[in-house]
Amino acid sequence: MSPFPLSSGHSRREFRRALTAGAVVGALILSGCAAAAQPSVDDGSNSDAILRVGIQKPTSLIPGNSSGLFANTVVDALFDGLVDFDPQTGEPRNLVAASIESDDQATWRIEIEEGWTFHNGEPVNAESFARAWNAAADPDNAWVQGDQFSNIVGYDEVAPAEGEPTAEVMSGVVVDGSMTLTVTLKRPNSQFPYLLGRPYYAPIPEAALEDLESFATKPIGNGPYMMTEPWTGGDEIRTATYPDYAGGDVLNGGVTFRVYTGNDVAYTDYQAGEVDIATLNSADVPEANAAYPELVRRATKDDWRNYLSLPTYLDGFDDPDIRRALSMAIDRQTIIDSLLNGEAHVATDYDIPVSVGYRDDACGENCTYDPEAARALWDAAGGIDGALAITSVTGTGREVWAEAIANQWAEAFDVEVTVEQVASENTWSGILGKQVQTPVALGAPSNYPSPLDTLGPSYSSNGSVNGSFYNNPEFDGLLEEAAAAPGLDQQLELYAQAKDLLIDDTVSILLWTYASTFVVSERASSWIPNTFNRGDFTDVTITD
Repeated sequence: MSPFPLSSGHSRREFRRALTAGAVVGALILSGCAAAAQPSVDDGSNSDAILRVGIQKPTSLIPGNSSGLFANTVVDALFDGLVDFDPQTGEPRNLVAASIESDDQATWRIEIEEGWTFHNGEPVNAESFARAWNAAADPDNAWVQGDQFSNIVGYDEVAPAEGEPTAEVMSGVVVDGSMTLTVTLKRPNSQFPYLLGRPYYAPIPEAALEDLESFATKPIGNGPYMMTEPWTGGDEIRTATYPDYAGGDVLNGGVTFRVYTGNDVAYTDYQAGEVDIATLNSADVPEANAAYPELVRRATKDDWRNYLSLPTYLDGFDDPDIRRALSMAIDRQTIIDSLLNGEAHVATDYDIPVSVGYRDDACGENCTYDPEAARALWDAAGGIDGALAITSVTGTGREVWAEAIANQWAEAFDVEVTVEQVASENTWSGILGKQVQTPVALGAPSNYPSPLDTLGPSYSSNGSVNGSFYNNPEFDGLLEEAAAAPGLDQQLELYAQAKDLLIDDTVSILLWTYASTFVVSERASSWIPNTFNRGDFTDVTITD
């Protein structure tokens, strides 16, 4: 049997102080990630003070419908799932779960911890999780994370690829008692406990399905913070500490998420004293380092990647040689040195350095600047007719380096290249709906330190953020084999083979990786970036 044997009765903060005593057989483990230190509480702190966090507009506040960093940051503050992640290793640790066990990595028995309640007083039990997962899978709801449950037995009957549903709930999600859930997967997956920590696996109360419209604007969670008023798209999402929170002490009075059009705007508000935590664009890092040397916070290892998503379904972009030519025409190091303050590193693998198994030299010539070879490939493949464009997400600072890439492509291929903009909340709906039909400058964080975190959502045939529309049965098969493999070495070898397919096909264009960087106010200086639990603000003491 392969349990997560943390004993019950610990608070959320106590979980964060303790390492897991064991892990699922074959679960990937990583050491050396950003550590979240526990702040000391001094006499100057104000437990009723509100923390102000800068974000961009969330796509949705419903766990099964949220996507992207900003939505998930808010959802993580409102909802607690079965597990969270150790900030040092990224290993999953029991949170709402009392135990998670499996003998074969296909059938998982989950015991729910007693004492958790939703913000409306409803108890959190096994049915709460079954309800949430079935609602996400229900095609009538059209929640964007529905296909994340496709490996559960019975999903195809609830959400068939063709035809009408023949079932309302997934047969592989069985409530065996008020606090016991048995989940049966189609295929063994040693990484399943990692998935349980993602926001879309959070529970929802019965009241949610009684009034989904109301729930969408004022979600009723079970996390440390509860909504104090509905959010209908305005510039603030206001929360207060949930007084009956079962996860332990919360050292502040709540979080107000301030919604900005870009990180640069949030930083301007930070300078005016209007926000306590702001994400820094690369262009703002030097100034922040000079002006606030004691208040800049970084992850200790690269936990983000930048890449160009490619519309491989379009003429020209459907040719791997054209995609390779575009990649080889980018002088990554010059862009890093001149525009990113030398703080990024050329990406060499379809993964992120905080993930175990990241390789320092995998991409080879496909990621090596060689404009002459790029032009030869381009010409031999027939190029792409007409002008090219790169789309950048507003307010992220990516338009600066997107412009540099555009200039390099224009020079290498003698074509016109422009840079366009898309609002953050419209990015993935535009890409997945094929309204955005250009390469897109994207950034993606690590959510847990398994290659599956990047490879599954971004490149599997049913991946939730497969913006390149890559569909390779061999690749999908390797991911399945890796998830079912009993040992770490076998898993990493299979994941490496899967990543080599992506390199050969140049499915998207790898650019660089970097450590997420923030600036904090003096009143919230106890906050430290948490690579894998980005919505956790419970340990922040605020001094006024």
